Amino acid sequence: MAPDPEDHTGALAPYRVVDLCGELGALCTVMLSGLGAEVIRVEPPGGHATRTKPPLLANGTSLYWSQMNAGKRSVVLNLESTAGREDLRRLATTADFLIESSTPGAMASLGLGFEDLRAIAPRLIYTSITPFGQEGPKSDWAGPDLIGMAAGGLMSLCGDPDRAPLRVSVEQGFGLAGLAASVGSLIALHARERTGRGQQVDVSMQAAVANALGNARLYYAMEGLVTRRAGGGRAFGKVGTRMIFESSDGHVAFIRVPYTFEALAGWFEAEGVPYTFEVERWSQRALAGSQMPDANEVTALEAELIPFFAARSTMELYEEGQRRGLMSCPVSNMADLSANPQLQHREFFGQDSDGVRRPGAPVRMSATPWLRGAAPRLGADTDAVMEQISGLPLGNGAGGEPPTVDAERAREIFKGLRVADFSWVGVGPNAAQQLAWHGAEVIRVESTLRTDTFRSSGPLAPNVEGLDRSAYFANHN
Repeated sequence: MAPDPEDHTGALAPYRVVDLCGELGALCTVMLSGLGAEVIRVEPPGGHATRTKPPLLANGTSLYWSQMNAGKRSVVLNLESTAGREDLRRLATTADFLIESSTPGAMASLGLGFEDLRAIAPRLIYTSITPFGQEGPKSDWAGPDLIGMAAGGLMSLCGDPDRAPLRVSVEQGFGLAGLAASVGSLIALHARERTGRGQQVDVSMQAAVANALGNARLYYAMEGLVTRRAGGGRAFGKVGTRMIFESSDGHVAFIRVPYTFEALAGWFEAEGVPYTFEVERWSQRALAGSQMPDANEVTALEAELIPFFAARSTMELYEEGQRRGLMSCPVSNMADLSANPQLQHREFFGQDSDGVRRPGAPVRMSATPWLRGAAPRLGADTDAVMEQISGLPLGNGAGGEPPTVDAERAREIFKGLRVADFSWVGVGPNAAQQLAWHGAEVIRVESTLRTDTFRSSGPLAPNVEGLDRSAYFANHN
């Protein structure tokens, strides 16, 4: 049946989420809300701490709060009181998800842990997002975003090699943990459709960050090398490939791969700019491993690239480079993004009822829209929700006994699902890999005309010939 163009129901419209997150993992409930779930933000008396997180509008409204809580409902509960905890238990019996980011054991100490709520809400998906996970020697350690970035290894790869490591922009550790939690929660939802029961989803920010390190950790596994940061470039084992070059009015990101040198030479020739790099020779040079160029060769190449880029504007390098099949892109600041014609054409930025212009949908689905409303006033929905849950039973077994589940069936969540994976490099294969890890049959379809970039990317297995040497490719597939 074709979708009704007038239907504005989100993909997760039937589902209710109880949101007990702090900044860690907050992006999880943003995703669930945007996909259409009813997200109930539980706040303490006086309001959640992030209601006053800068930057603030003149009226005192936190832009962080309004962005991270758009479209949610607000219910005030005092979880330090017996009545408040009982109300949360009742609310949990009506919910499909509970998302929390407390220290391991903190919720259980209030009688609100996974086992406590499973007894009364056996279908509840209980997602716990913490710095280091629910178990292990550091499970009770504190962990703001900076700690997650450092403990996960990403900070060690950022910055100039002769200076201290750097964090990456804003709270990427919190963001990576939140995205991992949203994916894990939705997989658990699919599992519930197969098994009839909920489960706990245990998300570690450290693990989420470490999972995003590309091939850095593979160099240690394959060759015993600890990857070093490479300044404005991409680290490959002990060396790095420069990616950031100055333009006449800013900076441009450009990365060389073997097949780009013919196009690069053609550009030089069209502009009447002489060059000495040998196209055929450079087309055989890998970014890493035994076939990579030495430092003197790279210096000689960059001596020709640097003045070429510096003589042209960022947008010229971007548009002409892309037209010629080169991987070139502006290094954009926030003002650049706000005026970006691609984002404007896709109507990425929207405006809320408070007049604030904010980012829009990270995904588009043809039949179910991304939903974004204004952030709720403190306690705006307390009365309505309390009236709905008033009188619901409490106590062990109120939600019914969890069904018995065959262990193999529970593990193979996507068994019977076949996926045709036509993607390449990293992003698409990573998405398909999530399905494969949970039981789907994923068939990787590759081109005979252009080999996947990752098949020639290091580290490469020793004593193996051909296109099946790359640990980078194997790690993503």
